[in-house]
Amino acid sequence: MATFFGKKRRASTLPPAVEIEIISRLFGAAPQIICIALGLIIGSAIMAIQTGEPIFAWLTAAGIATSGWRLANIAAFMRRDQRLALTLAEARRWEKGYAYSAFAFTLVLAVLVVATFRTDDQSDQHDQGGHVLSIGLVMALTAGSYLRTLRFWICAMLSTVAIGTLAAAFLLSGDPLYQALSILLLVYLISIYESSDHMIGQFEELLIARRELDLASRHDALTGLLNRRGIDRLLAEACQNGETLSLLMLDLDGFKQVNDKLGHAAGDELLRQVGTRLGGLLRSEDVVGRAGGDEFIILIRGRVGLGFADSVAARTVAAISAPFEIIGQPVRIGTSIGIATTDGCRSGAPELAKALFDQADAALYEAKRAGRGQYRQATTRYSVI
Repeated sequence: MATFFGKKRRASTLPPAVEIEIISRLFGAAPQIICIALGLIIGSAIMAIQTGEPIFAWLTAAGIATSGWRLANIAAFMRRDQRLALTLAEARRWEKGYAYSAFAFTLVLAVLVVATFRTDDQSDQHDQGGHVLSIGLVMALTAGSYLRTLRFWICAMLSTVAIGTLAAAFLLSGDPLYQALSILLLVYLISIYESSDHMIGQFEELLIARRELDLASRHDALTGLLNRRGIDRLLAEACQNGETLSLLMLDLDGFKQVNDKLGHAAGDELLRQVGTRLGGLLRSEDVVGRAGGDEFIILIRGRVGLGFADSVAARTVAAISAPFEIIGQPVRIGTSIGIATTDGCRSGAPELAKALFDQADAALYEAKRAGRGQYRQATTRYSVI
């Protein structure tokens, strides 16, 4: 799809995380909303006093009501439970609430424009002041919209209503200068479409690039699994949510011999196959990662039955002991596993992560001392309150 001057810059589809972040940024515009709201409310109140016309008193009340609606919507968004990540469906519902309240406010502004231009007496001081007020508010609303609103459909809707109403009022005013200015307003509206499309497109590209870099920094390049940084971050998020966790630390037995005998390429392929095999053992909510070298991590999330982590460890030992085929040759290795468990926490995520890794590492050491293909559970369950 092309815009007026060329191909559109905005993405047709966005990764859910990027779209959620863009929608969330809508709710950071409270200062700008307050400023434009005060302009409309105070301006229409002054017009009501000067002219004595009821329409301006009604517009003052409508301005207060719609501005309150907008600010209440923002306050509700900010008061939601920040520990719970927004889903895309939830974010879009919040976006619609934001758009409806903004549209209602823009309609009040459009009525103000019509009210100030409804007379043919262009020399009346009150009318001239109303014209200046209307033009200023429309310019402020549209400029703020395309600079701060990173959702094109909202920006285009608000700008079209506000500028379209003002251009129509200019055209019907009977004043040649105003009628000429109405054409310039339409050009200005087109420039808003283009500027908004360009800015939003650039911002989307920036967020996508940042997300890709962040994902790359949290994943192991060889296996595609989470790396230690990614596991630490996942632990922090799970801790904020108060999840029960079991961390299994795996060390491959016999990997060095395979690497030395068949070469690094074969060793890399073996690590990839181990990662794939581990992933096939887990539930959808559980996670497998590579801590580095020949060490892997399994993170069991949520409350599970007594002994569930032990059963996962036993199945893992059996799965890894089954032969692998590497460059056409059967290869056998084993694994030793240390297990640490937490009952959940409400704070202290860094301490939790360190304690779990330390305990799992100590349990792994005990398993390796006991011989190949063993697993051991840490002696205590760690909890941070």
